[in-house]
Amino acid sequence: MELTLFIIVGAVAVASAVLMLISQRAVHSALFLVVNFACIAFFFLMLSAAFLAMVQIVVYAGAIMVLFLFVIMLLGSERLYPEQHPRFPWMVPAAIALALIFLLAVSLAVIQGEIDLSGREVAQPYVRVVNALDQLDAVDMYLDGERIADDLAYGEASEFGAWARGRYDLALFGPDADPAVDAPLATTKVDLNRGEALSFTAVGTRGDARLVVAEEDLSETDRSDVLRVTVVNGIRSVEMIDVVRGSGSSEGAVLIDNLAYGAASEPALIRGGTADLSVFSDGIRRDRLVTFADRALTPEQGQLWVFTTRAQSDNSFEDVFLSLESNALPSFGSPASIGLALFARYALPMEMVALVLLVAMIGTLILTKDMLVVRRPVRRRLANPPAEPQAPAAPETASRTSLEG
Repeated sequence: MELTLFIIVGAVAVASAVLMLISQRAVHSALFLVVNFACIAFFFLMLSAAFLAMVQIVVYAGAIMVLFLFVIMLLGSERLYPEQHPRFPWMVPAAIALALIFLLAVSLAVIQGEIDLSGREVAQPYVRVVNALDQLDAVDMYLDGERIADDLAYGEASEFGAWARGRYDLALFGPDADPAVDAPLATTKVDLNRGEALSFTAVGTRGDARLVVAEEDLSETDRSDVLRVTVVNGIRSVEMIDVVRGSGSSEGAVLIDNLAYGAASEPALIRGGTADLSVFSDGIRRDRLVTFADRALTPEQGQLWVFTTRAQSDNSFEDVFLSLESNALPSFGSPASIGLALFARYALPMEMVALVLLVAMIGTLILTKDMLVVRRPVRRRLANPPAEPQAPAAPETASRTSLEG
């Protein structure tokens, strides 16, 4: 029933808008515009926006259009006569037909979209790949045989992408490997649940590769001075590490505690700013392994920290600290989420259609630029014409004097 009403009222709205444009009398154009405003108010009622419908009627169809009609009737609108033989007589019916076809296409899209049957959107899991594997310059990652990372260079991360929920086999290959023939460097099983954001991080070496599934939190924080951090331990020389803010081993400055090799921490809130980050070995003998000085900790941002080592050409090892940004996703129902959905799903397609219509209007103006409009000569009349001037009467004394003389 609602769809039928939408199609009928939409057809009336399109027809009234076209008639408003092609009408040769200003009063008729204004009346057709009133009908169009009434159709828009009916659409607001269908969307359960009664206040907007009343505003549309009272303000636009009421006060403003009454003002328009008053001005038109007060000034006196003239009728414009076109040429006896229009240059493009088929343009007006063609425009009406195209408008109705456009309305029909939109109606079919609404029917196939099953808007009334769609429920709340379920948040899908997001996945990405991080390459921190030593002895390889690039890697490929496959999820149930589908490649999700291609020639991903060392120290880089792919973009987050939505994925279907379920249980998958995750496989790591070299850049030139053939999954149908070659054996993977590392494999693991992973469960993708709704609302999760997982970073598949490759650590270790070519001969001893490991896949670390790091769960990140991409939701927005309610504080402007903290950031969410997930840490991955890729340092092979020790079993566990502690991540400390600063260069000392004070317990109060520990950010991540007892993180095993090849594991990922839970997302933690850390105060932002510029600070030194130190990695200590965990246990009775607490030694500082490395300090990364003056690291920028940007608030209101998510980050994935990967601590690892990389072999050099002189058989030495370089300490590597990878800080990868994880932009927060707007939560469901938030202004950012609503704005993103409106722009991506509704406003952007309508803007593209409006651009096409604008090009069509410009083409129409160019084709009809030689069509001249002849204005009928109209004799203007005043509402209260002044009385006709009369010759002044001769004074009575003067006439008497002339007769007596």
